[in-house]
Amino acid sequence: MNNKYERMVNKYHHKFLEKKFKELNIGRAEAPYIKMINYHSPIKMNALISKVVFHKSHTTRAVNQMVKDGLVEKVKDPDDGRSYIISITEKGKEVAEKVLSILEDWENLVNSALNEEERKTLEVMREKVYFKLKEHFEEDDNDEKNV
Repeated sequence: MNNKYERMVNKYHHKFLEKKFKELNIGRAEAPYIKMINYHSPIKMNALISKVVFHKSHTTRAVNQMVKDGLVEKVKDPDDGRSYIISITEKGKEVAEKVLSILEDWENLVNSALNEEERKTLEVMREKVYFKLKEHFEEDDNDEKNV
């Protein structure tokens, strides 16, 4: 599946996001976290780690950067002194809305190259690949909502 065109689409995707997120003064790596935290706030750090596809240390660094930038707050979990609860701030909510808009802009750009039938076909193909991989890795993902 990783052919020349897929690599080039990924290159343009990264380029698009880098430019747009730079305008928000956030890194491309922080975007999935701010989006997830906004949707699930407040969320325990362990739950956040389980919802993203990145390593635990990556999540910790991203959250710490967002705390420093005033996008989220991190407080000790009163039920577990070794864990934290992450909450979105008002500033974080504003940034999360802009992140969602940027991601939608990317989808609209990509979809503008396809007609309705092609978009539906592509979605069916992505779904088939997803379910095959889910089966292969024997995962029962109860939270399939891609946020």
